[in-house]
Amino acid sequence: MVRVLMAHTRACVLGWCALIALAACASLPAARPGDVILQDDFSDPQSGWDRHTGLDITTDYVDGAYLIAVAAGNLDAWGLAGLDLDDAQIEAEARHLAGPLDNAFGVLCRYTRTGDQNNFYFFLVSSDGYYSAGKVVKDEYTYLNPAGDFEPLAAVQTGPGAVNRLQAVCRGETLSLTVNGVAVGEFRDATLRHGDVGLIAGTFNEGGVQIAFDNVTVRQP
Repeated sequence: MVRVLMAHTRACVLGWCALIALAACASLPAARPGDVILQDDFSDPQSGWDRHTGLDITTDYVDGAYLIAVAAGNLDAWGLAGLDLDDAQIEAEARHLAGPLDNAFGVLCRYTRTGDQNNFYFFLVSSDGYYSAGKVVKDEYTYLNPAGDFEPLAAVQTGPGAVNRLQAVCRGETLSLTVNGVAVGEFRDATLRHGDVGLIAGTFNEGGVQIAFDNVTVRQP
């Protein structure tokens, strides 16, 4: 299966994301390695994540999880926690609920905005067994994993209803991804220095993807 960068140049960065009023980022005192900064099982719909319901995108608390639903094709959507961190380790469970297996979902770190443009690092898998890692700088997507695109990964649980446990670490210039306990690799980049953490899901040619996220933990790496 061929994955192309153009498929990830999403309308989200020019549309929906500009409509959401992001929670004010909170500066936190210095944490020690391993300290838990945020832990959420989404049982409380007032815990502070972005909530949006629209024609193409929904990000909301549903049935004790955080749902990201993307109805349109070639579109990314994300929800943010409302933090401002230099370094972070993000862990999350993600379940495929509906839609094509040719999708993308995962976690992000160091999210900021430059005017109306988005910046962040992303760590993604798909329900048909692929992964990627990369950055968005002023709405331009660049892959950092060796293939320079989505590439196959045996550690990904595939198929309808599959659950994947993701862990991403953003520490200084070193970025790393672990999928279901398997270390995927480390990538180096010095572009983005701090920002919010979040959850992300997206589509390629076919819309209708629904991903439920749960048991999110953010630690000081």
